[in-house]
Amino acid sequence: MSDEAPKASAGWYPDPNGGRRYWDGEQWLDIPEPEQNPQTPENAKQPSRRSRWSRRRKIWVTLAIVGVLILGGGGTGIAMKIQGDQAAAEKLAAQEAAEAQEAADAKAEADAEKAEQDRQDAADELEREVRDEAVTEIETSVKTMAENHVADGVVDGPVLEVSCDPVDGGSTDDLTQKTTVFQCFVANEDNGDGTMSGYYYNATMNWDSGSFTYGLGQP
Repeated sequence: MSDEAPKASAGWYPDPNGGRRYWDGEQWLDIPEPEQNPQTPENAKQPSRRSRWSRRRKIWVTLAIVGVLILGGGGTGIAMKIQGDQAAAEKLAAQEAAEAQEAADAKAEADAEKAEQDRQDAADELEREVRDEAVTEIETSVKTMAENHVADGVVDGPVLEVSCDPVDGGSTDDLTQKTTVFQCFVANEDNGDGTMSGYYYNATMNWDSGSFTYGLGQP
């Protein structure tokens, strides 16, 4: 009968640290402890509850990230569209303001031109009235001269009327003429047929100075 104690058979045995270690029948081997519950083909086909939850969470996180990216891109697009619309509105407003200012300037210019034309027309009308009065003054002066000539025996009298008209197509309405020559007819006899006989005087009017000369005879 042997005095040696029987040896334990080879296998995995608990160690004091709560794990397991392998006894090969002679000594303890320092090899990794195998998994407690190795997967069988059946277990491999069906993931654990925790694995399914982790996978779902990953899917939801991925979808959330995609959604944020989509919304972010959409928000950027909307912001860009708003900025574009605002820029277009500002451009349109500036164009309308420029057109309104241009129209206002054109109206102001037209009003100024019309006011200037009205002023010029009024000045021209006043000038024509002055010229008409000047012709009357010339006729009065010529009549006085003719009456003096009658009194002196230079011409026959009496002096019935005097009329002075511009010669050579002149006109007191043509304000561009600065000098007008007049032929003045002094009537001393009524012919009874609507005509008169008489003699001529002449007068020259300087419109710039407002003075005139006159005398007996044709201009």
